[in-house]
Amino acid sequence: MAGFVITQDWDWAFSISYNAALQASRAYMYSKGYRACGQEAHKNTFEFMKIALGKEYEGLIGFFDRMRPKRNRAIYDTVGLITETEVKELLEKSEEFVAIIKDKLKKYIL
Repeated sequence: MAGFVITQDWDWAFSISYNAALQASRAYMYSKGYRACGQEAHKNTFEFMKIALGKEYEGLIGFFDRMRPKRNRAIYDTVGLITETEVKELLEKSEEFVAIIKDKLKKYIL
């Protein structure tokens, strides 16, 4: 979906890509019996993932956490904040991350 939206609206494509990484992270958390809640649920989700997946994925997860404030501003504060370069990088990293999590969760997938 973000691949299509990127041609229409960089802010929304950025949000969709970020959300893909967030939802994959939540699926992984749930599979381990955890759930992030509260006002900092996104932040706590990525912190959990850094610990759960270890150093190998720390940089990738850190990237999503660094995108968190920008996604928030793009959704709630400033229209046109996201650049084409930013959305393409986030889309690429989100696709990579979702594939990693799918692989880790394949025993749960029917």
